[in-house]
Amino acid sequence: MQLLIQQAVLTDFRLVFIVMLAILAIFLVLSIIPRGRNSNINFATVLTVSIIEVVIAAVLFYTESHLIELFEQTADNLTLYLFIGIIALGIANPLIFRLRNSGGQRYRYRY
Repeated sequence: MQLLIQQAVLTDFRLVFIVMLAILAIFLVLSIIPRGRNSNINFATVLTVSIIEVVIAAVLFYTESHLIELFEQTADNLTLYLFIGIIALGIANPLIFRLRNSGGQRYRYRY
């Protein structure tokens, strides 16, 4: 006789992590595209959005792990991978923006 034991998986925050990862992916695309004269995106904007997204993701991941322990459920693997992706893009976006958009522009004159 085989017993089926089903574990409940908490997936309530998965959509929030997907939206946060999508926002960081949009900023990655905007970081790769060279900046024009009328661009409203600068390094401070990319850095601020990245820091805020990483902090919110960390707090949300901690809250989710606390709820998992409280309700005795199992963790969601996809949420962990989304969290790692958010951390990776949060670190990579300012670096890519700085390397892509400021190379050699310090010594150029604009008329």
